[in-house]
Amino acid sequence: MWLKKKKILITGASVGIGSAIAERFAKEGANLYLLGGQNEKALNETIEICKKSNVQVQGECSDLSDLSVVPKLMSKAMDFLEGIDILVNCAGLRCNKSVHHVTIEDVETIFKINVMSAFALSSIAVDYMLEEKIRGQILNIGSTSGEAGVADNSLYCATKGAMHLMTKAMAVELGSKGIRVNVLAPGTILSEGVGGRLDNDPEKAKRLMSTIPSGRFGNPHEVASCAAFMVSDEADYMNGAVILLDGGRLSC
Repeated sequence: MWLKKKKILITGASVGIGSAIAERFAKEGANLYLLGGQNEKALNETIEICKKSNVQVQGECSDLSDLSVVPKLMSKAMDFLEGIDILVNCAGLRCNKSVHHVTIEDVETIFKINVMSAFALSSIAVDYMLEEKIRGQILNIGSTSGEAGVADNSLYCATKGAMHLMTKAMAVELGSKGIRVNVLAPGTILSEGVGGRLDNDPEKAKRLMSTIPSGRFGNPHEVASCAAFMVSDEADYMNGAVILLDGGRLSC
């Protein structure tokens, strides 16, 4: 019960990594407010699974590309939780396009969801944590794509790189005030979307697998386990870190 009675907001919680993190945090005793994207059915399923751990859980779907909704979402979350101890920014959108096919609309939408919404939510959470003198935390779910370039993913790489450096800057600024900020950067994780794409492209899956020393892809529950440790008191000295969870791929 690493997270017993902790008040936690998680974005991107409908499916995949975000959903797995929510389920694991509920098992660790946390009370949760979950923000999902367009898949309301999946978000409700995640909420019901979390409730089986006898914790308080509520949530809603929202479009984080509309930054004007962020203050209201944070207010609703903190009203339900009666505050906030930990913010997990997991909402993210990919753009599998070559550079010359990326549109201005793509740039605006993906930067808003992947970076700007995370910054805006963090700003409000930090303001509350400082006012209430809470030793809070922000965990950003980044990617190995924020540390190394990937063909036909330049926009996604740019947003995750921005998230990683944002994390380090916030850690430097807030560490002395008792607030930890870290990044968990997964490699190839067999979530619903990624798994489906690899199933449809066996050659790509084979090429990717050949770059991973561990000889397999990861799964969302492994990411959730690492996330639970990172926000626990066991990792209290971890601040400004980018933790790679990639089977050793970027070590090659």
